[in-house]
Amino acid sequence: MIQLPVAKSLYNFVELDASEINQYPEGIKDICDRQIHGLVVKNFFSQEDISKVVSQLTHKGPLPGSPFGDILIYGPALYVSDADITEYCNQAVDFRKYCRQLFSQGTDFETRLTEVLGAMSGDRPVELPVTSEGYAYTPTTIRVLEPGQDMGWHFENQFLHCTPGYRHLSTIVEPEDHLSYFVVLSAADAGGELVLYDLEWSETEWPDKEHGGIRKNGLVNGKLIASVMEEYDKMYLSPEAGSLVVFDAGRILHRVSAVEGSHRRITVGGFLAFSKHREKLFYWS
Repeated sequence: MIQLPVAKSLYNFVELDASEINQYPEGIKDICDRQIHGLVVKNFFSQEDISKVVSQLTHKGPLPGSPFGDILIYGPALYVSDADITEYCNQAVDFRKYCRQLFSQGTDFETRLTEVLGAMSGDRPVELPVTSEGYAYTPTTIRVLEPGQDMGWHFENQFLHCTPGYRHLSTIVEPEDHLSYFVVLSAADAGGELVLYDLEWSETEWPDKEHGGIRKNGLVNGKLIASVMEEYDKMYLSPEAGSLVVFDAGRILHRVSAVEGSHRRITVGGFLAFSKHREKLFYWS
């Protein structure tokens, strides 16, 4: 049964089972229009599916140039790319093949993702962005938090508006409706929560339009966000393994708390935005 909200706090998240997605045909639009702040779709993947994938994710080591430190990220990330995204797109081809192989023993990730997003996008096409030269973006990346690791604060809008790699994308998507999606493949024993702050993008300033997204030097009333963010109220979300989360990550400050216990927190995810005039829904990472 659909439940609204899953958390009665700062933000409203609708929780529903994957079998109920057809009952929420404009769920993505509702997030963009701020009717709700997010969706939690339980049983996006079965436990059998995710166990087959997690057993293969054995690499360790950080993504070079990442604003998130030593966190392991599988796949190319657009926010660390230069304005010329040719290398990113070339890596995207290989990573897309890797993901197909990774999920080949069960449900294919990209097929499942476009199916579920399509059911909640008002019958709009769900597509990867493509450059003017015809190169596709990567559909997703995989993020691994080891025990003791966390993912630092950010708005997705800081990458859209303040990194060179997003220049092409910014010309084809709506500028404010930048959502995040992720599927939990492995949940932490404790910690590893999605933490959402009562601080929104419209309240911040980003003078550094070129590299502010990576340098994380945005301001609130002239002060660095990092120096004041803990003064704001916050809420916590701990989705179960197998769940898909879609939320208003472009406009809500958020982070992931430190993982506690012996299990890694592993998610596969990326970003969503409507095309100009909302004719399509794009997904990428």
